[in-house]
Formats: sequence, structure tokens, C-alpha cells
Amino acid sequence: MSLDNYKHDVFISYSTKDSDVANKICYVLEQNNLKCWIAPRDIASGKIYIDEIAAAIKSTRIVVLIYSKDSQNSKYVDNEINMAFSNNKPILSFNIDDTLPKENMEYYLKVTQWLNAHPNPEDEFETLIIDALKLCNENSDVSIIIDFSDYKQDDLSSHKKDYISLILLFTPLYWFSIIYMGIVSSKKLWALMGVIYLIPTLICLLIYFQIFGQLFLYYPMFILFALLFFIFWAMCIIYGLVIRNEFLTRKSVLRFASSNEEIFDYLYDEYSQI
Repeated sequence: MSLDNYKHDVFISYSTKDSDVANKICYVLEQNNLKCWIAPRDIASGKIYIDEIAAAIKSTRIVVLIYSKDSQNSKYVDNEINMAFSNNKPILSFNIDDTLPKENMEYYLKVTQWLNAHPNPEDEFETLIIDALKLCNENSDVSIIIDFSDYKQDDLSSHKKDYISLILLFTPLYWFSIIYMGIVSSKKLWALMGVIYLIPTLICLLIYFQIFGQLFLYYPMFILFALLFFIFWAMCIIYGLVIRNEFLTRKSVLRFASSNEEIFDYLYDEYSQI
């Protein structure tokens, strides 16, 4: 491949559990004029994830692997390094813990350049930048820039995510209450609607907690279905509030109109048939 065919200098391979370190490495490499490709930032909208990965590896100068116990156990990282190895791409392994490579990874990394960055990865960023510049045939005798003053994390803060998680965890209880009201009021349709509407809520929970995360990465069309589920979920919440309001209104009106429990039970049984 000619130099003109390189679309970027560095492909960053990492486990999503190491995204914090990977994003920082991408940031400092680009500060030093090394153009990086990193997922999911550089995945084109509507494109197949695995095709984008393959194209990015073929059109890069070098691959920087964020190596850890999580990347060792990631079949996606394993596939990326395999592809880089098959395309004769120089691999620079940035080791952020003391995990030793094994099985396929041990084979691929035997002839690669290792940089031990454990236990403080940021202390080795300068060395990583210099090594990457050398592998990309760039001048490494320049002032290295490492400035995080304008760096912003792309991910939601864990504090914010905790609140969202809490809300989502309570939504199934909300739908169970709809089912309960349907049973108590002898409205089978309400109970059925509660069961039906509970399904997209549970799917949204699975999506949010990334149970299907890797599946969506390889089949972006599922992201559209995820969006539709979230919209349907919101509509269900609104409709559920209407049902709940009707249920509570019936009970409060009948309770007010009846003087004792027997009359209330009789009137409520009659009214529930309406």
C-alpha cells in the first residue's frame, strides 16, 4: 500500500472496559499530529461495524493495542489484532496491567513492541507518543505535547448513569401495578396491556445495561429497533398514567359515595363492568 493510501496513522484497539485510557491515548496522540481511528467515534453512520473495522485496519500505518486482562478476554480485540497481524501492520502493545498474553494473543504479540505502563498508564504516554512517531516514520525529535486541560470524557458520568439506572429498574414495578389494577378492577384488557407493555420496558433495560451491546455493534440496524423500543416505552408510560388515573378516580368517587364497605364493594363491582 502506498503512503497516499493511508487514511490515518494509528488504529486503537481496546476493550470497552478500558475506554477511559483509550480515549486519553487517542487525545494525546492527536495532539502530536498523529491521526487516530477509534471506535465508536469513527464508525460511519449506517455502516456495518465489522466492515468499518476491517477497512480502518487496512488503511492505518500502525496499531496501538491497549493491552489488559479485559482485552485479553475480548474476542473482538483478538479479531482486530489477528487482522492487523495478517495485514503486516506494526503493533505497539501498551500494557496497562500485569496480565501476560496467552493463546492467540501470545502468538500475535511475540514479535510486537511492548510498553509496560503498569501501574500508572499516564506516566508512559510520552514514551508511547515517541514510539508511535517512530513507527509512523515521523520526526520524534520534537517537543511532545500532553495537555488535558481541554479534555472531555465522551461517556456519561457514572453518577448520572446511576440515576437513570435507578429509574429504569423501577419501571417494571410500574407495569406490574398496571397488571394488578387490571386484575383488581376485573378489566382483563388492562392486565393484558400491562403484560404487553412490560416487554419493551424489559428490552430497554437490556439495551441500557448493554446486555446486547456487542450485538448492536455488529448489526447497527438493531440500533433503530432500540430507538423504536424507547419511543414505544415512553408512549406506554403515558398511556399507563391514563389507566392509573381512571382506576384511582373510580375508587375515590365510589368510596366517597358509599357509606360502608359492603355498599362500596357492590357499587365498585357494578361500575367495573361498565
